Amino acid sequence: MDAWDVVVVGGTVAGLRAAISAHDAGSSVLVLEEGAIGSGGSSTSVEGLAASINESNNKSHASDTINTGAGMCDESTVHNRTNSSFDHLAQLERWGLVLRRTSNGTPHLISGPGHNLARVATTGDTTGREIYSILQEQCMKRSITIRGDTQSISLVIDGNSIVGLVTIDVQRGDLVAIQAKSVILATDGFESAWNGGSGGAGLWLAQDAGVELTNMEFVAWNPLSMSMHGLQFPFSILNDGATVRSASGDGVEFPIDGGMFSASQSLISTEQQCVLDARVLDRGTSTWYGDTSERVSSRLGGELTETVIPISPRVSTTLGGVPCDSTGTVSDFVGLYAAGDCACSGFHGADIAVGNRLLESLDGGKNSGVNAAKYASGVDFSGSDLIETSLSSSALKIAKIMGGDDNGQTRGQITTKLNSIMSESMGVNRNTSSLLSAMTQISELTQLSISLSDDNPVMNTELTELFRIEGLVKISQTAISSAASRDESCGSHRID
Repeated sequence: MDAWDVVVVGGTVAGLRAAISAHDAGSSVLVLEEGAIGSGGSSTSVEGLAASINESNNKSHASDTINTGAGMCDESTVHNRTNSSFDHLAQLERWGLVLRRTSNGTPHLISGPGHNLARVATTGDTTGREIYSILQEQCMKRSITIRGDTQSISLVIDGNSIVGLVTIDVQRGDLVAIQAKSVILATDGFESAWNGGSGGAGLWLAQDAGVELTNMEFVAWNPLSMSMHGLQFPFSILNDGATVRSASGDGVEFPIDGGMFSASQSLISTEQQCVLDARVLDRGTSTWYGDTSERVSSRLGGELTETVIPISPRVSTTLGGVPCDSTGTVSDFVGLYAAGDCACSGFHGADIAVGNRLLESLDGGKNSGVNAAKYASGVDFSGSDLIETSLSSSALKIAKIMGGDDNGQTRGQITTKLNSIMSESMGVNRNTSSLLSAMTQISELTQLSISLSDDNPVMNTELTELFRIEGLVKISQTAISSAASRDESCGSHRID
């Protein structure tokens, strides 16, 4: 049985940052990725990194974040996160991040929903991806072990202490038990419940282990999106000459006193199809949007600077999740930590300000790694019998799935139904009757069996997707229930 001081579930920005800080604190570290190594960067933010660079202190940044969060933020976490932003940005630059800069050499900062000042640093449209690549390099320099194609299917808890987890090695088709002194959940959120695909493993792993997820009704909506093609555009493009217009030609302005949800409402309130017009950009800025230009060209068959692009709000990430404090510590569980999109530290509250998503991942990742390593240094490995028992239970479950009949639903059918339920009931505008109806629909969805067309465990991605979609349905049910119990509008949860 493998034994590691710290196991990080999720090779995301938060996960890699956690792995680096845990390693630097003296722990042996293992990172588990669901897909191929490097796939954890697929959901990285295009919005930039918020940092109080040209300000005397972080008070304004903290105040803006708290106001955007609509009274649902943990103020201590907000002040800690915003106070750390400059240090994170400086560290990334030392590691090789190349930011856009002004003529005098300082970082070129943009404004955006949730900020009353320009404080978001970017590399154009690839900020999250560039940060992810730098963190990968730092993991390589430290020889941190990263395993791809490894699906975590259960946490093993002894009383209230984490002792390990059970995973599936997708390539070999084997169940693998891992002993761990501490575990950091650092996966993505559950935005795939709206957008298709599977995700949110950190949330359903925690929920299955007995963690009560919090604030699951709150969602980050990106108004600069093309849902049909999965494209999200950076807000920095609006600072470089692009505009948003309604079908009638009227300009659409995003309020600075609200977050990304408020910006999305600005589009919805026009009751018309809106477009992003980037045909005229400021001189010299188009080079910073090469990635966006290539995506528009390949998916739409047009050029970014030659056509207007229809846009509508799309869920970019979710704000609720595994409850933790600013150190990443999950209350009531010893040795369990959370960071990034699957965590609910209280930083965002009920809505998100542009650039705060990456800040949450970096600061939450670093802090959780430090604290997980500190905890691991003071305890011994334990719970081997419990881990073996969990391994046997998982083996029996998989054998039952493999030996099932072909009368169940396919993964695609379940996913389509889930996406329909979430889009109709948990959209930008919600109402009590639709949420109550959705609770009934998703309860029925949890009772449906999923059939497999492949009974060979080797490279059986259907099997791992089954675990993922089952978990996604469960946490979506929790989110709908949470939304139905909040009968007043708050931040990104708006009841009509």
